[in-house]
Amino acid sequence: MKRGEILEYPYYGTIKRVIEGETADYEVIIYEGVMDEHMVTDEEGRTLQTASYIISIPLTKNENDEWIVPLKGDKITLTRYGETFDLVVDNADPSQIGGVSIYAARNTW
Repeated sequence: MKRGEILEYPYYGTIKRVIEGETADYEVIIYEGVMDEHMVTDEEGRTLQTASYIISIPLTKNENDEWIVPLKGDKITLTRYGETFDLVVDNADPSQIGGVSIYAARNTW
């Protein structure tokens, strides 16, 4: 990336889903690639609160030719400028212009 260049998806991350197995649950990566984030929680002074984010990813298909749209409870790990943090999906909304808006909350600090 060149100085001053603005990218639509400047960060990198993964989205994982927990699958219930017969003997144990396991995680699968449903998306790995570029993403963007925007914190939408208003600051409320010194009150500790959970931050809410909108995560954007391109609308793509998986190897089974199915659209990748995260579900409530899926886990996002996002890396931004060397900082990695975790989020949990609340909802997701694909658009006709080729993206997915994911509403998520900060899982860990």
